[in-house]
Amino acid sequence: MSKREPRGSIFSQKLDRVALTAYFLGAVVPLIALGFMLERFVLPTVPDRIVSLGLIGLVLSIGLLSLASFFALRRTTRTSLAQMDADNDRLASLLDAAGALASVEFAEDAPGTSTRAVMGLTPSQAAFALLRGHAGETPRRVAASGRDAEKIEQKLVEPILELTQLVMSSGRLALRGKSNGQPAMAAAPFPGEAAPVGALIAIADADVDEFSASESGALVTLAGLGAVAHHNATLREEQRNFFTHVTDMLVTALDAHLGYQTGHGTRVAQFANKVGRQMGLDDDRMERLHFSSLLHDIGMLKLQRHQQMNPRTAPKHTMIGGRMLDRILLWKELAPIVLHHHEWWDGSGYPEGVAGATIPLESRIIGLCDAFDAMTSSSSYQDAEPFEHAVNEIRAAAGTQFDPDVVAAFEALVREGSICESDIS
Repeated sequence: MSKREPRGSIFSQKLDRVALTAYFLGAVVPLIALGFMLERFVLPTVPDRIVSLGLIGLVLSIGLLSLASFFALRRTTRTSLAQMDADNDRLASLLDAAGALASVEFAEDAPGTSTRAVMGLTPSQAAFALLRGHAGETPRRVAASGRDAEKIEQKLVEPILELTQLVMSSGRLALRGKSNGQPAMAAAPFPGEAAPVGALIAIADADVDEFSASESGALVTLAGLGAVAHHNATLREEQRNFFTHVTDMLVTALDAHLGYQTGHGTRVAQFANKVGRQMGLDDDRMERLHFSSLLHDIGMLKLQRHQQMNPRTAPKHTMIGGRMLDRILLWKELAPIVLHHHEWWDGSGYPEGVAGATIPLESRIIGLCDAFDAMTSSSSYQDAEPFEHAVNEIRAAAGTQFDPDVVAAFEALVREGSICESDIS
């Protein structure tokens, strides 16, 4: 944990000035006034010199006592402010840790993020995260932080396991003070639905005798946040797996339903992925582009085979597909992309006739890749066109059917060989 500069915060310095001013006005000035009154009006009337010296000593004693009280108060105030500053720093670190854990994408990253946060929240030389194994198995270490974490773990493997098993059985914080050459330790449980699923361990710096209450509390809070992050990331991974498997099943069903163009969605997705990367799409947009490409013709599932080639009914598949996906939370973001993948850059496409940048970029990419695969793939109703001819057709349609920027990215991939004749069926 970072050490604070001894100068103190701006607030503590300001409070020092206020306290000094209050002391001067509330104690020094009245004492000066009292001394003046004694010297001017009282002492001249007192014949006994001993009494006069006693009065002077009394005033000086009051002054010294008030000064001592001031310094005692100042010290107490500084100590309180230093603790307040430390608690504020810890709270800020805890908020940063909460933000980092909230953004964890994969469950396996949550323990490591937690141990790194421990190093910033507590005066620790190492931190470990252990999770429960299968029945009868020893808890396994899944993450460690600290420059010498491996060496420390080898040296303290038994007390670490003891603390872990203690907090997993009790569900409470466990503390050990510095003793017998071993550093102070603290362990907080990773909460689970029925029982703790593991423990977050902090190994104190060599000069720390024991963790404070605020440091221990921060560790407990951090362990709770880490457990929530791990659980949420696990749910997201399960959701992604479900999403992927269901998409694969739908693509297989779509291929079987269409019959005349097997593998079309998969090939469009492969081309679209390359164009999207070429255009610099981030990972989130690439994921939407990929799944939208696979499902861009999903609306065809609700059209009979004789309707799929009918120029009056076939265009309805974009609206049908958009509505199908819009009703499912997992695919809701894909709906507008699928809806608009047959729009043209000049506004003469369907279903809404929108033009230019109004069309989602992912739809513009899919529209080009859809057309390219349709031209270069054999089907039951047409023979495949030569690769170069299809590329020339794409180039000629820039600014009318296709976004010129998407065409430029596609052509760049063709020139560098990332899209070539071997890619087409």
